[in-house]
Amino acid sequence: MRIIALNPNSSTEVTALMDACLAPLRAVTRHEIVCTELPDAPIGIETDDHVRDVAPMVQGFIADTDADAVVVACFSDPGVALARAEAAIPVVGIAEAAYYAALQLGRRFGVVSLGASSIARHARHIEALGLTGRLAGDRSIGMTVAEGHSHPGADAAIRRVSDDLTGTDGADCLILGCAGLGARRPALQALLGLPVIDPVQAGVAAAITLLDLDYGTGRKDG
Repeated sequence: MRIIALNPNSSTEVTALMDACLAPLRAVTRHEIVCTELPDAPIGIETDDHVRDVAPMVQGFIADTDADAVVVACFSDPGVALARAEAAIPVVGIAEAAYYAALQLGRRFGVVSLGASSIARHARHIEALGLTGRLAGDRSIGMTVAEGHSHPGADAAIRRVSDDLTGTDGADCLILGCAGLGARRPALQALLGLPVIDPVQAGVAAAITLLDLDYGTGRKDG
């Protein structure tokens, strides 16, 4: 079966970063995993307006796809709830998948976000999922999507924020709050000695499980 990991911005660089981080899952699944982006979307999804603008693009992509499952690879989960309500295939949002993975790994999780404006958006999503009590903190590295994977100071900023989340806020599990940060997960986890979650890996792993167990959506055509 085929899983599409959809990067709902237009950055081919982010798509390539996602694709590279999925190698461990490709090694252990029989399903095909394909990464792609939305060429007409913004280069990065960084504001509430961006989220609103790409949501119908995500819904349209999922409505037209012949994939067996779609993972929406933006940490704001744009269009996921509406697409899931309409789709006959599993639709997974990487933020939701990462939060649920974190619940299995620690008592309270922290989120390493890119821009400060995303923190309130994440908080609304976490509250809607009923998980606010498990959130230790959400801190920003103060960078754009492009800077997050290319800026020479990104590693130091991620380390500083991670130290604040674990030391000051009390997180015992961290989530990288962007689809393009997954390459930093192994080194950061080794450095901290705590679980660090790549949300794209978490989302695709969830989709693999749904297909392996034939959970589908429980929805019948017509």
